[in-house]
Amino acid sequence: ALEISSRFVTGGMSLGALSREAHEVIALGMNRVGGMSNSGEGGEDHLRFKPIEDVDENGHSASFPHLQGLRNGDSAASATKQLASGRFGVTPAYLTSAKQLEIKLAQGAKPGEGGQLPGPKIDE
Repeated sequence: ALEISSRFVTGGMSLGALSREAHEVIALGMNRVGGMSNSGEGGEDHLRFKPIEDVDENGHSASFPHLQGLRNGDSAASATKQLASGRFGVTPAYLTSAKQLEIKLAQGAKPGEGGQLPGPKIDE
C-alpha cells in the first residue's frame, strides 16, 4: 500500500483558494497515508512546520483547535512547498520544512476575477 500511497499528491492551492481548516485537513490526511500535499502560493503558518504534540485523550489540540481526531505526532504541514514568483510567505524556515519544493515559474490566464482574494477571507 505504501508503494501506491506515496504517489498520492495534491495540487497547490493557496489560502486564498482554500480555508486554513481545509489546507490542514488535506495535509494531515496526506501525511497519514504517506502522500504529499502542496502548500500552494502564500506559505504556511509556522505552527504547521512541527509535529502536533499537544493532543489530549479526545483527539483535540490547543494549537489546532479546529481539527479533530488528532494523534500526537500528526503533522498538518504540506510536504511540498510552493515557491512562486511573488514569494509570498516564503521564509528560510518555510523552505527547510519542505520534503519537496515546487518552483512555479509562470501562471496561466484566469477566467473572471481570478487572482483576487475575497474580503471575507481576510481576518487581520
